[in-house]
Amino acid sequence: MEFTLVLIPLLLILFGIMELGVVMYDKITVIQDAREAARLAAVNDPAGLQKQPDVPAGSPNPTFSCALVSGSGNTSANVGDKITATVTYSHSWILPFLPSVIPGLPSTLNLTSHATMRLEAKPTAYASSPGCS
Repeated sequence: MEFTLVLIPLLLILFGIMELGVVMYDKITVIQDAREAARLAAVNDPAGLQKQPDVPAGSPNPTFSCALVSGSGNTSANVGDKITATVTYSHSWILPFLPSVIPGLPSTLNLTSHATMRLEAKPTAYASSPGCS
């Protein structure tokens, strides 16, 4: 009887720790993929427009935006301007009953990361991104 009473909270804690580990892994992967996409965009490599191989399944392609250096008089992005890569991922819980057990827990967890780097080449491959034309 005592074992049954202790088993349920023990399993909840165990599965909660496993879920937290998966979420942290996904967050670190999203951060690294944003850095990688920003680096590829900074050197005008079109490979940055696609998802990286290690991105969690279901994640969309990265999005980019350029910020022009103020006071430079330029109307298009050039070397030295900043480009920002944004990678998003919507994490679905491994344990689908978790949101019903923990009040206030959303059914999915949105993980987003932004990385900004200075352009080392004119962003011709990223011309469709906001501010990068």
